[in-house]
Amino acid sequence: MSQLIEMDRTVHMSNVSVESRNAEFSSRAVSLPSLSVIVLNYRAEEVTGQCLWSVVKSDYNGPLEIILVNNGATASSTVTLEALAQALPRPVTVIHSENNLGFTGGVLAAWPHATGELICLLNNDALVHPGCLTTLAERLKDRTDIGAVWPYDAPLCWHNELKVPQLSEVTLLRNGTHSVTGANIWLPLLRDYRQCFTGSGVCMLFAKRTLDCPFPEEYFAYFEDVFLGWTLQLKGLRVERVPEAVIYHAGSATASKHPRLRPLLAFHAEKNRLANLFVFYNWFTLLRLMPLLLVAELANLAGSLVPLLSSKPTQARIKAHIASKLWLIRHTGWLWRLRRQVQQLRKVQDQSIISLMSGRLTMQDGRLGKLLNSFSLTYCRLVGIRTVELMNQT
Repeated sequence: MSQLIEMDRTVHMSNVSVESRNAEFSSRAVSLPSLSVIVLNYRAEEVTGQCLWSVVKSDYNGPLEIILVNNGATASSTVTLEALAQALPRPVTVIHSENNLGFTGGVLAAWPHATGELICLLNNDALVHPGCLTTLAERLKDRTDIGAVWPYDAPLCWHNELKVPQLSEVTLLRNGTHSVTGANIWLPLLRDYRQCFTGSGVCMLFAKRTLDCPFPEEYFAYFEDVFLGWTLQLKGLRVERVPEAVIYHAGSATASKHPRLRPLLAFHAEKNRLANLFVFYNWFTLLRLMPLLLVAELANLAGSLVPLLSSKPTQARIKAHIASKLWLIRHTGWLWRLRRQVQQLRKVQDQSIISLMSGRLTMQDGRLGKLLNSFSLTYCRLVGIRTVELMNQT
């Protein structure tokens, strides 16, 4: 890990010490492990405040602390968040960074300060149901086969009434996944509503002991939750969705509020998607997937060029597409080192993990999308890449 985090951050504690607040809550009957909730703020103090108040109002009866990272800190945000930390009735550590460290850098800045046995990564645009953290922790507690759990992601409008999904909705629920080429395929493919390839970084809870480092800081944002989940799968640990636990999520709050970040985030999303493929697959799997990877890249390139032909041309997408490839080429040494580190963790072969992934190349259901998916699924069937679609047929 680079020295960026140590050089860039300044840690401020609220006036009421962490030790005294932990002592207050640990004096109560404790049946759950200690929990550290990591939340990042980027110039959205009001949204972040609502998120943190929902955390402290939860019914979690174990020791609970909050690690709040203030990315792109300003004088006003520093004052506001320090006041918030003092007002909250749970231990709070506030880390201010003048630079925007991204999601990964922010989490890694918080990591050394997290004392809990369990870690919860929580987006600041999400509100937790009072029983959410308890339900997640109870599902994970004493389970050596589960690496991470994540909740039902409900719309924010449900929060006023603390609405939860009906049992009939839960039992019919199927989870989405990612394609073998790394794209998000959020379609109802996995029959077991608890079964997942990876969880969502919007809210994910895991034991700190299972990971020395959750993801590389170079990822900045997007697909870092895939890196975390894929790492756990490689180690033979399940990732489970727990729909009995509920969060209320606004979605893309930072990107919508700060549109200038979108090209940067698109760049990181593309480079991280490709990095994951190189880092996690073994060589034989990469060789077999190469035709699909080439087709997917050509389709992505074509999709990047289409806006240039429209009435409102934009070069942002094609720039992100090209810049991501150039970044990976320039950082080849880093990629190889990361691959070696990840492959040393392997306890499970690729086929077991691929059975949780989709053979589709896209979620688009137009003529071209159907053609691409038909080709991809046929190819997987012919070469014996048994994706979730083929597993569902057996």
